[in-house]
Amino acid sequence: MAKLMSSLFPVLLLVLSMTAFLAQAAPVEQVGSEKIIQLNYYLIVITSGPNATAIPVAGIAGQLWAPNTFGTIFVADDPLTEGPSASSPRVGQVRGLAVVSSKDGSATYVSFSGTFTNREYNGSTLQIQGTVNMPSRQPSVLSIVGGTGKFEGARGSAFLQPYSNSIIQITYKIQLYK
Repeated sequence: MAKLMSSLFPVLLLVLSMTAFLAQAAPVEQVGSEKIIQLNYYLIVITSGPNATAIPVAGIAGQLWAPNTFGTIFVADDPLTEGPSASSPRVGQVRGLAVVSSKDGSATYVSFSGTFTNREYNGSTLQIQGTVNMPSRQPSVLSIVGGTGKFEGARGSAFLQPYSNSIIQITYKIQLYK
């Protein structure tokens, strides 16, 4: 079990799915009717115990359900915070799934939604999808495929970077048309 939990770290990169909170979100630039916003947060992932937030739920019969086992499906419901501590102020929740999609276990497809609860973006969401190269410690770049509320019509990228064994930094670079 300990080996499985320690091997779940790469899955943390998937569910991401948010970088150090530097300041309140502010436009990075404005071009005509397009506004680019960058948000920087932390995703706290718990992979064991009664308060687990990311777990394997399905896989190929007779095989270990693990982050590097083809066909394993994980679900996550992780807090999104301003800082790299579970006690940091919460700004939202990230929920979604990850599927180990390459036979060698090196690539995982992810799809998740971040729902914001902080004052400025309360009730707004961002939907993310893409493929993460699991062995890499480099940032993974995923697509922002849409949003709701203040992020309606959003497009752009989400950059996922491991921060520690249970924390993922995520930076959203969002393009909005107003």
